[in-house]
Amino acid sequence: MQKILLPLVSGFLAALFFHEATLALLHAAGLIAADGFSTAPFAPLGIPEFVANALWSAVWAVLMAWLLRVSPERVAPWVQACVFGGLVLTAARLFVLDPVRGIWPSGNMLPHFAVGFAANAAWGWGALVFMRAFMPAQEAA
Repeated sequence: MQKILLPLVSGFLAALFFHEATLALLHAAGLIAADGFSTAPFAPLGIPEFVANALWSAVWAVLMAWLLRVSPERVAPWVQACVFGGLVLTAARLFVLDPVRGIWPSGNMLPHFAVGFAANAAWGWGALVFMRAFMPAQEAA
């Protein structure tokens, strides 16, 4: 149960505290127009976008924990978590989620990819921070 529940909670919290906060900081710096914690309704559920993002992030965290073999016995894969979040989540949004919502990739995708990579890499790092913080301490041998 811990192998699923811990990443779910960690991914949800990382979306709120790391991903959305990174977007808010980029907005405050004047680098992007949209800010974090968007309350616009997410189609088709009608829930705020930041809540839908946090729910999907929870699911992605389970996959990340499984792929990176996150456990108390192993060294934390910090770089791999940032790369997983930055590349996989950004590609999934730009090439799967957006087209499903009717937003097709076109033109210069670099600005969208750069912002997505920064926010999602922060999410990956944050998810690992929460996973490691909530894991039981190692037994002294």
